[in-house]
Amino acid sequence: MKTFLYTAIILLVQIGFAQKKLAKQINKEVKKEDYQSYVYFLASDEMRGRNTGTQENEIAARFIAEQFRSFGVKPVPGTENYFQPVYLQKSKAPREASVILGDSVFNLWKDMIFVSTSNVDLKAEMMFVEYGFEEDLEGKDVEGKILIAKAGNGDPSKGSYKFSLQKSALARERGALGLIELYRPSRIPWKLIVNYLSGDQFALDHGQQSKPFPSGWLVDESGDLLSYFKSKDGEEITLKLSGSGNEKVIAPNVVAYIEGTDPELKDDYILISAHLDHVGVKNVVGGEDSIWNGARDNGIGIANMINTAKYFAKHPAKRSILFLACNAEEVGLLGSQWYAEHPLIPLEKTVFNLNTDTGGYDDISKVTIVGFNRTSVTPYLVEGADMFGLEAIDDMFPEENFYDRSDNVSFAAKGVPAVSYGPGVVEMGAAITDYYHQPTDEPQTLDYDYLIKFSKAYIYTLNKIANTNDVLWWTPGDKYEEDGKKLYGKN
Repeated sequence: MKTFLYTAIILLVQIGFAQKKLAKQINKEVKKEDYQSYVYFLASDEMRGRNTGTQENEIAARFIAEQFRSFGVKPVPGTENYFQPVYLQKSKAPREASVILGDSVFNLWKDMIFVSTSNVDLKAEMMFVEYGFEEDLEGKDVEGKILIAKAGNGDPSKGSYKFSLQKSALARERGALGLIELYRPSRIPWKLIVNYLSGDQFALDHGQQSKPFPSGWLVDESGDLLSYFKSKDGEEITLKLSGSGNEKVIAPNVVAYIEGTDPELKDDYILISAHLDHVGVKNVVGGEDSIWNGARDNGIGIANMINTAKYFAKHPAKRSILFLACNAEEVGLLGSQWYAEHPLIPLEKTVFNLNTDTGGYDDISKVTIVGFNRTSVTPYLVEGADMFGLEAIDDMFPEENFYDRSDNVSFAAKGVPAVSYGPGVVEMGAAITDYYHQPTDEPQTLDYDYLIKFSKAYIYTLNKIANTNDVLWWTPGDKYEEDGKKLYGKN
């Protein structure tokens, strides 16, 4: 018994020594000044918000690629100069829009936004269809009608945007002329929704043409509009949109990798993802700042990725590490979706995804992990944060379904275990809303002493994940576990 205890104590001492040695090495090599310079460049006014389809967006991609090149991080076969083209269709947002029902007139931005746009001038019968899902349309003749539905699916934790796409496709299939959803804001105010969705709309370009189908949200702050529209069911409604247009756009993902050192584990790839785009320049009141710099969203994430690439280029892990700077996240997670559908490394060799996407922070003692307990790496998340004086916590707002609203979900939906690693958020207060998707989100407003600790904790955590011999997997019963079994042939 004494021998066993003595051996256990020696083992614990060795583990503790190895942990401190790794943390000391990261502290020595990962520099705040480097991190700060990456954010200041990416979120500068000259980059004009890095909007998808702009020259500044391409410059951001080039900057990331050249950082990889300078560290000796290799381009993935199948890319040209680290770039994977993402083929998109861009729909220009309408400049004017109105909905008229009886004596009521609803106007663009103040009352409504459009998530799918086309120039139309429609006058047709209105039909209320509850949430607008298949079961709600069953037995109804919706052809030639403009449909009114409640946004989402009745569960605020599931979000609303992804359901809009499903409902629009279904309504279009059934011959409806358009869809308007009544949206009642929850924790995220209408102002932020407008900022998020007021720009041009993008979709992956699969070479298919579709007829115009306007789809929008009408804000219903108090819930009174729901009863109003129900009472008008069957009446004539007018929908006008103008100023829209369509064009094809190619946006670059940036992809690179560091080969693993273990003869067997190097065929396993840990995918490091973060999105490089933001929302560009917005039309605001004359004289006000019109550049939405995106320091938090997602300059923090890209700076983190570059720091990580620099460290692991010097200290490769047993597993290979794949870096994906995703484009077109702000317009629908499209860059990551494109990669997931056109992977340059087979997805069955991609054994984990560690994403970074942030909207800011309000607690500099913590890191927030969206998907904290959904995979087997939770102990490494806790240990990594603790080594730099931070606490790893779960997402405090599960009802907002942030997990399915960032690039990690593009890979999770294919079966790849994934989490999104971000700075500490405990309230949806002014520290978040004053900067999230606002022109105030500038690099000089960040706490770099905190963010370098955040970045070091991330690098430590990745080191543990990429060097473990353990199988990386979903927590049993997770909704994406079955997708994982199919991807990796575990059925």
